[in-house]
Amino acid sequence: MTQRNKNIFLVSGLIATLFFAYYFGFAKTFAVSSEVAKLEDKKQAYQSAPAQLAVLANKEKQLDEILKKNNVEGNSLQNNILKTLNTLSNDSGFSIVAFEEPHAFTDETTQKTTTTYNFTLQGDYKSLINVVYALEQKYSFGNVIQVKFEKKKNFRTRATFLQCTVLLQRLN
Repeated sequence: MTQRNKNIFLVSGLIATLFFAYYFGFAKTFAVSSEVAKLEDKKQAYQSAPAQLAVLANKEKQLDEILKKNNVEGNSLQNNILKTLNTLSNDSGFSIVAFEEPHAFTDETTQKTTTTYNFTLQGDYKSLINVVYALEQKYSFGNVIQVKFEKKKNFRTRATFLQCTVLLQRLN
């Protein structure tokens, strides 16, 4: 055997030894090491879960306080609007003539839903303006997008009265 053949044989033997050492020893070690790292991450996530739960509970309390401050409570916005209108009507002397079913529109491109509430109030001009102002400024139900005042006449009693139709829109 020549020196060159010996060198090729030694190099090929070294390469074969490195291949078998990697395949049977190092590869399994690297796989186990990777799995240990993943399990350590999961362990860390499980250990931090109670702290995250406490943070989320505090955040929920803060959001509830903000909602209470803005006079929005409960689950149904429609019920909250009606309850607020009833409270305001007792104070201001107007009446709720109609409260239509809300109209929901979902934009297909942005997947955002817009809900529009339509209701009609009857009373004097000052009380109706005060209600619209309160809905815009004091309560966070949405944006008042249209207010329509209409003077009507009851032909049986020959009395005239003022009605106000309000469209309140909320982007969900």
